[in-house]
Amino acid sequence: MNRAQWNQLADTFETEVCDIAREETRDQLGRFVRAVALSPKTSVLVDLGCGVGSFIRKFHHRFHDVTAVEFAPRIIARAKKNCTDVPRVRWLTMDIPRSAKAIGTVADLTVCMNVITSPSHAKRNSIWKTVAQVTKPRSHALIVVPSLESERMVRRVGRETPAALAGGLVQRDDAVQKHFERGELVSTLSRAGFAPMRIARIYYPWSKEGMRKPRSGGGKGPWDWVCLARRNSGGRARKP
Repeated sequence: MNRAQWNQLADTFETEVCDIAREETRDQLGRFVRAVALSPKTSVLVDLGCGVGSFIRKFHHRFHDVTAVEFAPRIIARAKKNCTDVPRVRWLTMDIPRSAKAIGTVADLTVCMNVITSPSHAKRNSIWKTVAQVTKPRSHALIVVPSLESERMVRRVGRETPAALAGGLVQRDDAVQKHFERGELVSTLSRAGFAPMRIARIYYPWSKEGMRKPRSGGGKGPWDWVCLARRNSGGRARKP
């Protein structure tokens, strides 16, 4: 989705976008954040693709400083409005790959939630590289990506004919998004210079799939993958 299309969602973000920090149903993000030793006196959060600021709004109290990156001016304007009482936030309106130089290697926790979804392998690689560049060695990244396994489940429950999902690319309305299998996420993080520590399903409402909760076959609902990973202490990341 380009900048103009993302900007157009500013007024309808809550209804048109699955904002996982707001929509998740089982506090999985909270458990993962609490698993990291963070000091509200010193810790730095970098939110790459902050959307309307839901994660910052929810967890800012665990950090001393926050840097938020969003490439759509109208979306980041909404984030600022939602976080008017959050202290020490630096807002950057720019593409994520360009932000690495502006931010530096400062993050005790880097968050990137449902952002690494471009059908372009090169564009995804540039974001993975940025996540590594802004995260301090032996510090952590919290990554959320769409689940290919969940997509298959949703299609099965909805009795839809499985689409050709070559390379994990899924057609959603007019957009194509990259979805990840669990094993692919593990290997991609490793190549990006991270050691995965925890991976789990993070559930969201059926309504975000345009469906009612099924009577059977849907388990606990559709999910994304959430992963807490630690950046390796030395060496260069391999090309994903």
